[in-house]
Amino acid sequence: MVIPYIISVSREVLLSVPRDQREAALSLGATRWESTWKVVVPFARTGIFGSIFLALARALGETMAVTMVIGNTPVISTSLFSPGYSIAAVIANEFTEATGDLYTQSLIELGLVLFLLTFILNGVARLLIVATSQRGSGLG
Repeated sequence: MVIPYIISVSREVLLSVPRDQREAALSLGATRWESTWKVVVPFARTGIFGSIFLALARALGETMAVTMVIGNTPVISTSLFSPGYSIAAVIANEFTEATGDLYTQSLIELGLVLFLLTFILNGVARLLIVATSQRGSGLG
C-alpha cells in the first residue's frame, strides 16, 4: 500500500537533485551507477526519508485495508507477527457498538489521537522534503 507512494515522491525528490551534482561526478570519472549511488542518493536522502514518513502517515489513517491485513484481533500479544488491531480499526469496528457516553467519547478521543499523530508525521515529512528541495535549488 505504501510502496507506490514512496516511489512516486522519492522519484520527484531524486529528480530535484541539481544536474550539476550529477555532471560533476561524471566529469570526475564516475560511472552513471556510481554517480547515482554516491552523489544523487546521499543528496536526496532527507527527501527520501520524508517520502517514507508521508507514506506511513497515509497508511496510519487507512482503515479497512490495514484492518484486514493485520488480522483484526483486539488482543495484545508479545509477538510482532501475531494479529493485531490499529486505532482506525478500533474506531471503525466499535463505533456502532458504543452504548454509553464514555464509550463514545473514548472512541472520539482515539480519533483525535490518530489525527494528531497523522498531522505530526505529515508535518515532519513535509519539512524533510522542503529541506531537500531547497538544498537542490540552491536557496538553502
